[in-house]
Amino acid sequence: MSSTEKLGRSTTRNPSATGDTGFVGLVRRHPLTTFLVWFFTVGQAFAFAPVVARANGVELLVQPFILASTLIGLLLPAVVITRIVDGPERVRELWRRSFAVWVSLRWYALALIAVPAVATALTVLLFGMPVGVSTSSILSALVFGLLLQTVIAFVPNNWAEEVAWMGFFQARLQERSGSAMRAAVLTAPLFALQHVALVVGNSGLLAVLLMLMLIVLAIPFRAVTAWTYNRTGSLFIVGFIHAAGNAAAAGSGFGESFLKRLYPGEDFVGITHLLAFALIGIVVIAATRARLGSSQPPSAGRPADRNPLIQVTSRRRRPPAPGLDRHRRAGHRRGQPGGPGQRSMSPRMNASTAS
Repeated sequence: MSSTEKLGRSTTRNPSATGDTGFVGLVRRHPLTTFLVWFFTVGQAFAFAPVVARANGVELLVQPFILASTLIGLLLPAVVITRIVDGPERVRELWRRSFAVWVSLRWYALALIAVPAVATALTVLLFGMPVGVSTSSILSALVFGLLLQTVIAFVPNNWAEEVAWMGFFQARLQERSGSAMRAAVLTAPLFALQHVALVVGNSGLLAVLLMLMLIVLAIPFRAVTAWTYNRTGSLFIVGFIHAAGNAAAAGSGFGESFLKRLYPGEDFVGITHLLAFALIGIVVIAATRARLGSSQPPSAGRPADRNPLIQVTSRRRRPPAPGLDRHRRAGHRRGQPGGPGQRSMSPRMNASTAS
């Protein structure tokens, strides 16, 4: 069995069969709930630390606490729960996909060219051309704003974020529901709520409106991440696309983004990457008919795709014994006696009814 099939096949242990009726049994019965409880308590405690400190007159750097929230609140429980629920082999498979660097160059082009280009076009449309910008300042913004901030955002933050959200949470939802789009819609509000500490400083009404906007825009963004993962099987490239989008408009938290260097003082520029992801996501949803790179279920007349999220339920048949004539060989593949007068089953129907 290939590693892809192993990842797709459910390996969740039965707590009653193994005698795990305590905490371990609870985690195995409710892995996603356990993940959310840990993140929205322990993880958000780190994220809200600067907010609480500011309310008491103490200014703290925000980004180190965001990184702690990501690494301890998201990545740690994703790995630990995977180990408890599915065992060490699934953890190794998760790490393999987390470091799957070798994907088609077009996915890196999507990250470093398409997303920044769409965000830049939207910014120009909204604010006009940047004023007083020279060729050297554009090159500086590309190097220190886009490329450098992508690296800074990716390594400690967005990579770990997507290993948890896409590789653990959204992938399991897709496997359970059988729908990549449904999993994206369910993940989106939870993913948006991760950023609630960043909008708390605004007035009540504005904070609510910002959160609602984030939830809506997160749906096509989660669709893009699902499409990328389903097509490549790589969490590395999913995190890289996420990081490049942040570097284009929002920044890494340790430095200004590409667009903020070209449009200083324009706060709204910092969310244009969300609009860019929304436009790209809408195109992806329409182009894939909301399948987002996942296969049709076998009952729809199509064989299951060998992607990382589809549960494989059909067994691989043994090759026919040598020496059988072609009619007998055709019958052997179907598990039926063959013969010259045997009517053959079409490949499509055979694939769709395999069990």
